[in-house]
Amino acid sequence: MVVAAGNRRWISHAVLVCIAIAQPLVYAVATETGAEQKARVQRIENAVLAPCCYTEAVSRHQSEVAVKMRIEIAKWVAEGRTDQEILDTYVRQYGSKVLVDPRTIPGWWTPWIPWLIAILGVVFGFWILNRWRNKPLPAGLPSSSPDTPELPDFDDEE
Repeated sequence: MVVAAGNRRWISHAVLVCIAIAQPLVYAVATETGAEQKARVQRIENAVLAPCCYTEAVSRHQSEVAVKMRIEIAKWVAEGRTDQEILDTYVRQYGSKVLVDPRTIPGWWTPWIPWLIAILGVVFGFWILNRWRNKPLPAGLPSSSPDTPELPDFDDEE
């Protein structure tokens, strides 16, 4: 197909105009705002455990390894890596136990259990003491009233 020189120029201008219009739109869709990147960094930091002890998320842990991982995560998010790529990198490096298992995150009620047990234990202790103090003496035992004569001391009979 033969295209005239004037038509080629018109087509090339149309393509350039389309690229010029589409480039900012593609760039706006492809880039994240600072707030979105910060939210992604937080989400990833909360999804990865510190490999020194595997008990606390990187976002809260204060070891050198956790600080290094926070820096790496922020750098990788800024470079444009996906969340899955970052998580896969840490799984390859430390194994799958580095990922936070959502089934192991304690519920809101977990910190209250020891306090509830302690309070119930104190209430039970007071109930037992009160019951013990108010228990009546058996009928066969002498009471300590002033009318009761004193019993002789057996050590005096020598």
